Amino acid sequence: MSKEQKTINLGDEFDDALREMLRIVLLKNQAVGVDKLWGVGGSQEIEVLQVRLGDELVTIESETYIGLTISGEKSLVEKIAKEVNIERGSSH
Repeated sequence: MSKEQKTINLGDEFDDALREMLRIVLLKNQAVGVDKLWGVGGSQEIEVLQVRLGDELVTIESETYIGLTISGEKSLVEKIAKEVNIERGSSH
């Protein structure tokens, strides 16, 4: 049985503070880096990072005009997004 997948847009791809908050949340959750790639196509730049959280894989993408997104098992990406928002709120 396959688990429901979800993608959440966290915000702008160039928001360094948001990227740092996501990094902190991933470290707190003991994420392990699996793969990373970067590329440019025309005017678009894309960066993809895949991490393992427990038994689940989460994909983080930063893409021009799209933003910073996280994709993976629905409940896990919702949990990460919630923790990023909490982290964002505590940094103000």
